[in-house]
Amino acid sequence: MNILIIALFYAPSSEVPSVRMISLSNYLITKGYNVSVVSWTRKKLETIYKENELSSVVPPGVKVYEYDSDLRETLPFIDDIRLGKEFTKKISKIVDIKKYDIIIDTCGPYFTLEAMPVLKKRYGIPYVLDFRDLGALNYRPNIVAKSSNKLFQWLKKPVLDCYKKMVYNREKKSVNFADGLVCVSDIDCQEMLKTYKINPQKCIIASNGFDENKLKTIKPINKRDGITCAVFGKFMYYSKERALAILKSIDNLIENEIDVELWHIGRSSQIIDETIKQNNINKKGYKSCGLQEYSVGMSILGAADFFVVEDTSPDDVGTKIYDYIYWNKPIIASVPKNIPLAKLVDTFEHGYVCESEEEIFKAMNDIISNRYNVLDSKLDCMKYSRLYQNQKIEKLITDIVLRRC
Repeated sequence: MNILIIALFYAPSSEVPSVRMISLSNYLITKGYNVSVVSWTRKKLETIYKENELSSVVPPGVKVYEYDSDLRETLPFIDDIRLGKEFTKKISKIVDIKKYDIIIDTCGPYFTLEAMPVLKKRYGIPYVLDFRDLGALNYRPNIVAKSSNKLFQWLKKPVLDCYKKMVYNREKKSVNFADGLVCVSDIDCQEMLKTYKINPQKCIIASNGFDENKLKTIKPINKRDGITCAVFGKFMYYSKERALAILKSIDNLIENEIDVELWHIGRSSQIIDETIKQNNINKKGYKSCGLQEYSVGMSILGAADFFVVEDTSPDDVGTKIYDYIYWNKPIIASVPKNIPLAKLVDTFEHGYVCESEEEIFKAMNDIISNRYNVLDSKLDCMKYSRLYQNQKIEKLITDIVLRRC
């Protein structure tokens, strides 16, 4: 089978939008499929990412076709519409569409959706849409809001309302013509089904996951004598109040003569330092490990006794939660109880969903006093791997192609 993946954010980018498709394309190659990818040029990626964020490599066997735009930048929402039109015209000149059995569009950026119904009508090739995030249904226009131009301010709302309608219609058409739809959570899937009235059999849930290939050789660093909790990635980013509640709970434990420390593996910030100072929190309770390469970060993470998270996304569980699940240690989620992340954490034996400082302190004390050292004694770790999710997508695309034979 010949598979074309439209993933403008792809290797060498090593950020979250790229990792999902790098993993999938590598998996499909190992299964014997012929895989091609349409991606941004490296020159374009260099305008988006820092050099150290361009460290990924294209999996052996994957053919890459580079795409770049000839358009001059104006306003983001105008450029989005123009890029969709341009991409639709240029894609067939970049790659020979006729030789492929199926197309997977990552919907990142969303303007690529414009081309999909056109390509299907022109070449009769089925396609699958992979929504890593909700697009038009989570409408957040990227536009410079500040301007001294009174006419601009007056026109801004009707112009953006018009843009909202355009991106919704673009997405609706692309979704309705699609042969398959991939969402990362049940909430996203249900929202798509409800809004676009599509056949539920077209839609699967393939979440993110930990990269089993990268983790095969990683071992935890030496554990310290005291208790360590850890957070990998952003901290005090999604909710200052919830992050502060975590720090206060640790401070309370220290006051009770328990040697506990929060390791933050990720970019620290002035806000964290200021919050610690303003609230008279014991500095011994927080240690910044700094921004680390993934394998180094995971080896540090593996030495912790339990993990904390304060991601408050209403429609996704994020990506780092899967790295926590890999190490099978207790997790304390300081999050609203009705979001997907809360529902996931709550399924585990020693997963705690907390909404207050008191609940967080109680959870930490429960883990420490009872010496809980696993997230779940019956955990099937591989169900949360990228391999498991890639297998779901493989089944979807093979079923689609076989139905057409």
